[in-house]
Parts: sequence; structure tokens; C-alpha cells
Amino acid sequence: MKTRREKKDGAAEDLVTDFNEVYRRYLKPVYAFVAYRIDSRADVEDVTAAVFEKAWRAFHRFDPARASVSTWLFTIARNCMNDHFRDHGRAAATVELSDDLRSDGGDDPEPRLQALELRDELVAAIGTLDEREREIVALKFGGGMNNREIGRLLDISESNTGTILYRSLIKLNNQLEGGIEND
Repeated sequence: MKTRREKKDGAAEDLVTDFNEVYRRYLKPVYAFVAYRIDSRADVEDVTAAVFEKAWRAFHRFDPARASVSTWLFTIARNCMNDHFRDHGRAAATVELSDDLRSDGGDDPEPRLQALELRDELVAAIGTLDEREREIVALKFGGGMNNREIGRLLDISESNTGTILYRSLIKLNNQLEGGIEND
């Protein structure tokens, strides 16, 4: 991506080229992050579109000295989701995972049914996490961000991010295994 100074000296098409690169690189992670938090596929698509529309409109103001592209873009995504939750209520903060689970079991439907059952259990387990834990899990596994990036985005330390993520995964494991968690 071009530096801030090169953007000012270059033509407007440089901004378009740079934004196309950002869009190609971050579309899937942003979509996945939003999908971890919103239950309706149509709403996920709408929110993701809103993220990139807002990013496009503000791209000329993006300053890489202040934040990385991923931090900037996921901040926009968080704000768009907050707008969505304010308009539609927090009840939409459940998880929708793809039904498109392929199995190589040939004609045997059992592996697919087991995968769907596990998916439903995972959705229920993620639903037991509190808001911050769900957000960190979504940023990590949906958005593909590392702990340092998540910490910067949420204004917490990298080690605190790792601790919350670790505890969240323990909770998920306990839920999936039917274990009893210790608080």
C-alpha cells in the first residue's frame, strides 16, 4: 500500500487501487467477524457492505501512522455492528455458522449430520460467552487478527487479550465437553 505522502502526490486512481487491495484482502475476515456476532446472513451482508462503504468514504483520511489498516477497518466494523444492534436490538448477537459442511463420507449422511450437530453445539456454547469474550473470539477466529491487533483495537493489553481468549476457549471447551467450569 502506498504511504500517506505518495497518496497526496499521486492520482485519485491510486486511492482506488489501494482501496481495491484493502477490499480484496479484508472482505472475508470482516465478513467472518460480523458473522460471528450477527445471526442473519442478510444482516451480515448488509453490515459488511456498510463497513466497506464507510471505509471507502473515509479512505482518503486513513493515516497508517495512527493505526494499521486492519485496526482501522475492524473499528469501522465494530461501529457498524453497534449501529445494527442499536437499530435491531442485542438479541441479534448470536452466531450463524455455515450449513455448507461437506463430508467425504460418500453417500453416508452421518458425518454431515454429526458436523451439523457439532456446529449447533458450538453456536450454543459461543452464546454463553459474555459480550467481550464473544467479540475477542470473533476478532481472533472470524477476523483473523492476532492478540496484539485485538488489544490495540479494544484498548487492552496484548497479554490481557490472550488471557481473555484463553479463558473463553476453556469455557467453550467445557461447554462442548459438558464439563463444569470453575469460576
